[in-house]
Amino acid sequence: MRVLFNVSPGLDHLYPALGLAWAFRTAGHDVAVATAGVSVDAAARAGLTVRDVAPDADFTSVFPKKGTPEERVRMMRERGAEITRSERTPEIILEKFGLINDMMADGTLEFARSWRPDLIVYSRLQGTALLAARALGVPAVENGFSFLREGDLPSRMLPHLAPTFERLGVPVELPFVQPVYFTSQKLMRGEGEGWSMRSMPFQGGGVLPDWLAAPKERARIVVTLGTIVPGVAGSGSLRSVLDASAGLDVELVLALGDNVDLAPLGTLPENVRPVGWTPLSALMPTLDGVVHHGGCGTMLAAAQAGVPQLAMPYGADNWINASIIESEGIGFDRQPEQVDGSVLRALVEDGPVRKNAAALAEELALEPGPDRMVTRLVELAGTRR
Repeated sequence: MRVLFNVSPGLDHLYPALGLAWAFRTAGHDVAVATAGVSVDAAARAGLTVRDVAPDADFTSVFPKKGTPEERVRMMRERGAEITRSERTPEIILEKFGLINDMMADGTLEFARSWRPDLIVYSRLQGTALLAARALGVPAVENGFSFLREGDLPSRMLPHLAPTFERLGVPVELPFVQPVYFTSQKLMRGEGEGWSMRSMPFQGGGVLPDWLAAPKERARIVVTLGTIVPGVAGSGSLRSVLDASAGLDVELVLALGDNVDLAPLGTLPENVRPVGWTPLSALMPTLDGVVHHGGCGTMLAAAQAGVPQLAMPYGADNWINASIIESEGIGFDRQPEQVDGSVLRALVEDGPVRKNAAALAEELALEPGPDRMVTRLVELAGTRR
């Protein structure tokens, strides 16, 4: 069988799909990725065949970086508040992804018609998959990368995609869509029906440095803001976390990626280790705690590893994810100005939190993995052709 993965131009959209992509490959199926932007090189580095469907597109024009970091943080918070209240993707996001999809539509449809997939798996805002699946008469599989069920998301996206469908001569109708959630139904929020699958966290490969391969000498906490927040909001808000670690016998690993300006943090304490891009999957086995922005991928990777978490929501669905951390008793939900030494100490020493985190990790490990989802999706493709 041929399976096309149609992914938006962002690592936070690509990485959650790679476990399923490789499950198809190891099961003997042909896999190709149709994407653009930074996802092209990342998918190729993950060992997959990739088609750049929009090599000349300027996606920054859709999401321009405006204002100061403080102003951008305020905008992120306002949008996050809307998502938290409604448990739905805001119309402005659907509108912007309608523009991104239009940039990618011609190349995606051309490649899909040439490659002839039996199934199209897509990151949940990538409407070109709906276009191509409708044109080819094959099922579309919405690959979830958030804790929100949104059963009406494809139908809400369709009006924003309609001009592109019409321009390319495809009926403005949805194909058959099967949502796949990336974790257990227990942790999902919102309305909708779908199949649950255990996520396979992926953040790229890497060579372990000496310090990470050696036994640690004290409790270790990683501080990360994912792939989006550092470029939008900067690093300055983390100063309170660094100050809170003073006097604690902990090592803080500052994992903000490459080319992040740390100047707003001033002089780093001696117990802080700044590192470049380091896959979380390499860090998790060594950690006693994780401090992060409330992103879905980071939150779920830590939950599956049984590592206690401190979430400091910035925007998007971060507050929803942080509320799950607290309701499951696996960590804390705080704003940066609320973080002090007692919070970090509790993160690494609180017995009930550590017990709850370990119990949830054991529970999540029992969820069906991508290998079992492949079987269901192959059956789906056979019945829907």
